[in-house]
Amino acid sequence: MRHDAVTHDFMLARGDGSKRKFRIYGRPMPENGDTIALPVDGRLINARVTARLAESEMDQSVDAELVELIE
Repeated sequence: MRHDAVTHDFMLARGDGSKRKFRIYGRPMPENGDTIALPVDGRLINARVTARLAESEMDQSVDAELVELIE
């Protein structure tokens, strides 16, 4: 299922090794290396957009991966 141009699905890789999916609405696709804030467990965390992996390595419903930035 694809979405409109301002809806994007991301996979967040957390520092503890867990992964979570997020859907962002109403914003353009962030570029590789951009930092975005996401609500996780009642607080905002910063994550960096990483390059999209090959389709065989990643869920095809995900537009890009994010890596949690430890502050």
